Amino acid sequence: MQREMLVVRKVDPRIYRKFRQRALEESMNVGRAITEAMEFWMREKEKAGKHNIKTLLKLNGIIKTKHAVKWSQEIDKIMYR
Repeated sequence: MQREMLVVRKVDPRIYRKFRQRALEESMNVGRAITEAMEFWMREKEKAGKHNIKTLLKLNGIIKTKHAVKWSQEIDKIMYR
């Protein structure tokens, strides 16, 4: 891999110090740690962009009915009798 000089602006110095310290604790240079962080961030963003209705239906708290429900119409009947 070719080495390049990269300048990043507007990085919070406090966060950078913590990040750098953690990288050193892991015996990793900052460049490699930043690369891994960017790869992780991109993977998470790709996952978040892929929504699947089957996954949503598996969540607890989702009301599942066997017939079509028209919630807004039922609420209107109750609220505006």
